[in-house]
Amino acid sequence: MIKQFLIKLLFRFLKIPTLERVISNNKMKEWIGGQYPLKAFQDYIVKRDLQILQLLGEGVPREDYLMYIGQRIELGMLLKEAKRNFEILEAKQKKKENESSKNKKG
Repeated sequence: MIKQFLIKLLFRFLKIPTLERVISNNKMKEWIGGQYPLKAFQDYIVKRDLQILQLLGEGVPREDYLMYIGQRIELGMLLKEAKRNFEILEAKQKKKENESSKNKKG
């Protein structure tokens, strides 16, 4: 109980740095979409998922269990987001190719 109180108190006094530049959501989506087809990215997702499963299989306290389950969910969401953005980028690329081929013919 005291531990949680102290943690909350520390967060109140903690100064969170502000971003000096604005990060573009479109640029982030393009970046994560570009990572999806890379073997290294997919290998990382699989390796981290297996590590989490191994930790859970060894038996962990409830707090750690919930943390690892949350990390596993977050990992799945990252993969889903990467795939979705990759498909969007692919569709845009095909649309550009179709438009350029129509312009060459017409």
